[in-house]
Amino acid sequence: MFAAVLRDAWRQYRRRPLAAVITVAVGGLPVFLDPEDPVLAVPLAVVLLAAGLLVELFLISWLAAAIDPAPPPNPAAAALATMRRTIGPGVRAGLLRAFYLLAALVVGLLLFGSREGGTLPESEQAKLAVGLWPLFGIAFAFLAVLMQRVVLGGERRVRQAANVSHRVASAHFPLCLLIGLLQASGLVLASLVVEFRLLAALSILLALADPYLIGMCNALYLRTRADQEPVDAGDGSLRPPRR
Repeated sequence: MFAAVLRDAWRQYRRRPLAAVITVAVGGLPVFLDPEDPVLAVPLAVVLLAAGLLVELFLISWLAAAIDPAPPPNPAAAALATMRRTIGPGVRAGLLRAFYLLAALVVGLLLFGSREGGTLPESEQAKLAVGLWPLFGIAFAFLAVLMQRVVLGGERRVRQAANVSHRVASAHFPLCLLIGLLQASGLVLASLVVEFRLLAALSILLALADPYLIGMCNALYLRTRADQEPVDAGDGSLRPPRR
């Protein structure tokens, strides 16, 4: 499974090179935008979060079409239509993911945070970032195919999509953990890297890798989708999928 997912992810990345341009424009270049006025910083952050979510919904569908045996005639147009159709459940899935990350942050603060109040010194911030990385990675791991279930599976009930993602993570946890750790790396870089030029370079590098990570999640979901669907029991009823 591991080798097949890596191979399928590379096929998606190679056949959709423009996906890297999109992720760099939305997720990499904004690191150079650093408004000092909070009145501008807050709306900019909201706009970037919304754009990131829309790009993710679009890329999931567009990249998955690259390994579809019967792709639509116009994959980009089909991906745009899917993006518009899944904005609602996609937002709810994004909020659920944020809740998981918040829970991981609380656990990290309890385990690695300072026992004293006030601002953490630089060394303590680095220790906290290193401690948060695996916690964020575990949170992402359990939701590795959450968005795929919403976009590719057409699931509008986010709780059901999360249940599917949990089952996939339980069955393929090492692979999901690798995906989660790679996705979480961008959240801790700012606390570990001080020099702006290095931080900008790493941000662009992570943005270039983002379509490959989406491709990994796509491949994992598509290769496990048959195990997550209800199975016809033969008497007209449906029984739960295999565990």
